[in-house]
Amino acid sequence: MNATAATSFQIPFWRSAVVLGLVGLTMAVCLLGTPPSAVSESGVNMELPASVAGFTGKELPVSESEREILPADTEFAKMLYSNAAGNEISRHEISCQIVLAGAEKRSIHRPEVCLPGQGWTLKSGEVETVTLSNGKNLEVMKLMIGRPVRLPNGDQKELTSIFTYWFVGKDSTTPHHLVRILKTNFDMLLHNTNNRWAYIIASAPVLEGFAPNGLSAAATEELLRKFIADVAPSIMSAP
Repeated sequence: MNATAATSFQIPFWRSAVVLGLVGLTMAVCLLGTPPSAVSESGVNMELPASVAGFTGKELPVSESEREILPADTEFAKMLYSNAAGNEISRHEISCQIVLAGAEKRSIHRPEVCLPGQGWTLKSGEVETVTLSNGKNLEVMKLMIGRPVRLPNGDQKELTSIFTYWFVGKDSTTPHHLVRILKTNFDMLLHNTNNRWAYIIASAPVLEGFAPNGLSAAATEELLRKFIADVAPSIMSAP
């Protein structure tokens, strides 16, 4: 390569200076910056209602594995809702839970991370908009998941479940894990505040072919939408 060609590939001095300046500024922010001065208020009410949309709730215990894996300051609220207690023929159930982070970020994660460890296979996922009973719209992530179950006659069959979730901060909601992470980092940088996020789950199995009068996938999804429309305004303070 001749001298003229070599010169054309040289990086301008001003560009190098800008890069070095940005590196220095970043290091200064890291060294001089203080840890978040406060943990933000949560955007959820940790008291799940006793009844929702014709369903009556029964409190569920927190599992030992959840307590062992998640930080000690993680808070939980878990209920199993049934619309016809004691009537097996027409009973439909919805599981609802809230997981609220404490000071540590690792309390909250995407359910897609832990569902496979519970034996579920992710079949599909998409964002849906639910119109709430207060007229507002809420975006939720809807997952279709499945796992094999053993029937009483010994046969094995795949059970499908509809699993919906969304993240709730002090003043915002999102179905996207990445958006939650970006907002957390943004608020830590600009406002010196550590967002205390929660995620809310509402799920129901598709019992068509498993139980008398079991609902189809479409009917189960509609049941969940009505449940979310009623329960979300009662447990969320965020817009």
